[in-house]
Amino acid sequence: MQTGSRPAFGGIGRLCSRTGCSERAEVTLTYHYGQSRVWLDELIAEREPHAYDMCLHHAARLSVPHGWYIDDRRGGHPTLIAV
Repeated sequence: MQTGSRPAFGGIGRLCSRTGCSERAEVTLTYHYGQSRVWLDELIAEREPHAYDMCLHHAARLSVPHGWYIDDRRGGHPTLIAV
């Protein structure tokens, strides 16, 4: 983004990556297929082509395949959940 320019979508920032969702993204999801692991982090500063921006609603409802782990690293208390 150029200096002094406004973010896309009327200044609300990035939107959730889920199809049909128009909510503001607040979480970044990344994953490693070989490790069967998903990471949830606070929204990263720059859009990353191998990451997914998600709203809080979709991040809270996230489901992963059986045997995968969700590593929620948001906030001060990281949580690892085996599914």
